[in-house]
Amino acid sequence: MDLFSARAAAARDRLRRRFGSAADTWWAEMPGLLRDLAARWELDLGEPVGSGNTSLVLRCRTAGRAAILKITPDAAIATAEAAALRVWAPTGRVPAVYAEAGGALLLEALPSETTLADRPAPAPLHDVADLIRALHGSSSADRAADRGFGPPTDRTDLLFTLWQDRAAGDPDQVAALARGHALARELAAAPPRLVLAHGDLHPGNVLPPGNAARGLVAIDPRPCLADPASDAIDWVVLGDPARWRATAEELADLIDVDVERLWAWCRAFAARLAATEDDPGRRHAFRDIAA
Repeated sequence: MDLFSARAAAARDRLRRRFGSAADTWWAEMPGLLRDLAARWELDLGEPVGSGNTSLVLRCRTAGRAAILKITPDAAIATAEAAALRVWAPTGRVPAVYAEAGGALLLEALPSETTLADRPAPAPLHDVADLIRALHGSSSADRAADRGFGPPTDRTDLLFTLWQDRAAGDPDQVAALARGHALARELAAAPPRLVLAHGDLHPGNVLPPGNAARGLVAIDPRPCLADPASDAIDWVVLGDPARWRATAEELADLIDVDVERLWAWCRAFAARLAATEDDPGRRHAFRDIAA
């Protein structure tokens, strides 16, 4: 594996933005870490996958089958991901975990690396709802209870603190994010029920199925115990802003959540979504609904 390739350099830059200078120290140790993992898990290492903000993601082979190796500077991220994937394993809606060591995960390689974000047409809403319902199944929170997942407010606080730090040079954006954070924290503090939520369920983290029986597959979770409506935000606001409210009503019905709570979650996240939106019309629409 070439750590000086363009894809590897892009991965290093993404990790530096996420973890700061600590990522450079960690990256310098990468050759030895990769040698150790290759020997331990009998891996033939390939090239990086061009994605991942918290991990270096590599294609590889082990025992004659394709696999994915993920390595992160923050071992807690890998531990939480592996724990959630094992909880969800019976659904078939996540990659299988082959092995785990420190900040490294060896995962099932799925037939396609093209996420829904890179497909020309959106997935049918009922297919997305099927995925959400599978992950939020009635026993998921029970199975997750002893796995060390924090309370719902933890994930909310982490996200908004990160976003506000990044917006530090823009007082208006910081203020908008603070209003969104207050609403999100209010929602997270009093959920109608708790599920093991994916925590980052957007089209870029969902892959098409290898077969019709498996359905859509979720990757790269940031798992947390949470209000189930919080996993549906990105799917409400995918299309025409004029349809957002109607989509919220349809999706809320499909996944059995209160539409007003789902819409409130969208309003809480709208300031952040506006800041990352390139289309002026959609950017204004996010600002219009923001908390």
